[in-house]
Amino acid sequence: MARFYFQLLDHEGVRPAEMVYDFDTAEAAIEEARTALSEMAADGLPTSEYNMLSVEVFDEDRKPIREIRLVLEEIDRTIPAVSPTPTGD
Repeated sequence: MARFYFQLLDHEGVRPAEMVYDFDTAEAAIEEARTALSEMAADGLPTSEYNMLSVEVFDEDRKPIREIRLVLEEIDRTIPAVSPTPTGD
């Protein structure tokens, strides 16, 4: 088994400490990161200050191997579109 570290960015911001897990493969660690991200989304969507949720996976040497993100984008549809101003060609 190899050791992997997760760094989380949730609706409350970056967690101060890394989470440590042991997995047989990097693929298993990445799959667990996807599961963690879905659980974080179920706990609450990101606030306007943090427009995404993220789980970053590092190998045992703390080298990044994958970041998985869920980005929330809100589009205000109440603002009317601006028509282009005709040019006097």
